[in-house]
Amino acid sequence: MEAAPTALQVQRAAVIDIGSSAIRMEIAQRNASGAIEILESLQRAVPLGRDCFAKNRLETRTINLAVEVLRGFQRILQPYDVKAIRTVATSAVREAGNQELFVERIFMSTGLSVEVLTGAEEDRLLYAAVSEAFRADGLSAEDALIVEQGAGSLELAAIRGGEVVASGSRPLGTLRLASAVGADGKSPAESLDLMRRFVGAALDNVEHTYPLAETPALVILGADARFAAEQLLGHGDQRRIRPIGRAEFLRFATSIGKKRPAELSQRYGLPFEDCQSVGPALLTYAELLKRTPAQTVLVAMASMRDGLLLDLMSERSVARQKELDAQTYASAENLGRRYQFDEAHAHRVADLACALFDALGAEHGLSRRERRLLRVGALLHDVGLFISSNSHHKHGEYIVNASEIFGVRASDKSVVGCLVRYHRRALPQATHASYSALTREDRAVVSKLAALLRVADALDRGHSQAVQLVTAQLGPEELVIKVAGEGDLALERLAVRAKGDLFEEVFGRKVSLQRAQLSQAEPLP
Repeated sequence: MEAAPTALQVQRAAVIDIGSSAIRMEIAQRNASGAIEILESLQRAVPLGRDCFAKNRLETRTINLAVEVLRGFQRILQPYDVKAIRTVATSAVREAGNQELFVERIFMSTGLSVEVLTGAEEDRLLYAAVSEAFRADGLSAEDALIVEQGAGSLELAAIRGGEVVASGSRPLGTLRLASAVGADGKSPAESLDLMRRFVGAALDNVEHTYPLAETPALVILGADARFAAEQLLGHGDQRRIRPIGRAEFLRFATSIGKKRPAELSQRYGLPFEDCQSVGPALLTYAELLKRTPAQTVLVAMASMRDGLLLDLMSERSVARQKELDAQTYASAENLGRRYQFDEAHAHRVADLACALFDALGAEHGLSRRERRLLRVGALLHDVGLFISSNSHHKHGEYIVNASEIFGVRASDKSVVGCLVRYHRRALPQATHASYSALTREDRAVVSKLAALLRVADALDRGHSQAVQLVTAQLGPEELVIKVAGEGDLALERLAVRAKGDLFEEVFGRKVSLQRAQLSQAEPLP
């Protein structure tokens, strides 16, 4: 089998976004200067959200239309020398009761493998696209709220000090909003007032997670936001981040909200389908803006597809990888704080687990992705204590699987959940539903990483961070861990003896703990 091209090798790629109201494709290449250049951008209306949000499933006729559109996109792709294609689906497919049928039908009919994104993965891609737009204009977003309202959902990511401290998806898409409010028999003014009240009630709930009154900058993106920027700032503006004054944006959003879709289509020359979303979207952004002290709204001329292209085509520099790691760990830490975890213990176990991972790289053969998942699992291994000390490993698995962790895909979150489950008590077993649902490859990953996590947790058994330094040497019969720290280490020795069972099963060596001289030890990462 030919190896998949790395990001450095990809010169031309395509991304397909199966959204709630349309399917979009962008074909791009890296030009001579290294920048990503869009060669072709396509969009076809497919009402997946209309089916899902009303009936909780996708109708056969709509699936057939999606297949037809995707086949058409494939014909357009043929003349291009595309080295990589990524196909994703968002809220409509994510929430559909027959999601698996849809994904299987697309694969059988087109050969395209559809990745159904979690809200957290959508937010990561949006953040990547917005960050790149800021960088292109020589700017930075240190403290801001990034928002995109699609047809199916409202995506939010809160940035504090350059870190993503909260992110999530809310069921407040333009299609849902228009459907919930309705326009039959109502004047435009009545519809606008009702929509404002509906959005206001939804934003009251948003404020529990996102302190809007403390948000100095509001960044919006999406087709409706770009429409506002082009109308207010002109089509000739080449900036990737375009500021619009607070009062000017609020006036424009109100004027658009008072017009029916047919009026908007006639005045602005927009497709009628687009005119159905622009009013609700700008109204939502306006209501968000009113709750912040921001004096401008920043329109990012970017989309989730830009984030997808960055994933496929950008050079995976050390700096970019470290940025992704840092944002993922910050999200995990914020989730842990929500459940009142022992932060010092969580960080010590995470450091120890990663030190063991690095020391045993030749033996386990895993990559940076698995190291990231190990650290996230280590940071969150005790969150289940918030519910109860009894079976807290199972409670923790539930919390992880029910939460959004920025930068962690759905399949990866299942791995993290299993790591939390197996940091204590029973070893992975085929009879455990969550473990058996993983692919064979991910089951092997869970076994290897959980073995390391159990040993790392044992090394801080007293939650005292007594183990300051560690080296690990893998021999033919045992793993010898040498530590330097305070105390007699009796508690840690007992714990290592008890929790080294999975390591012995997976790697075929017992685990022993020895005290090292400071000169022998290496600092933790």
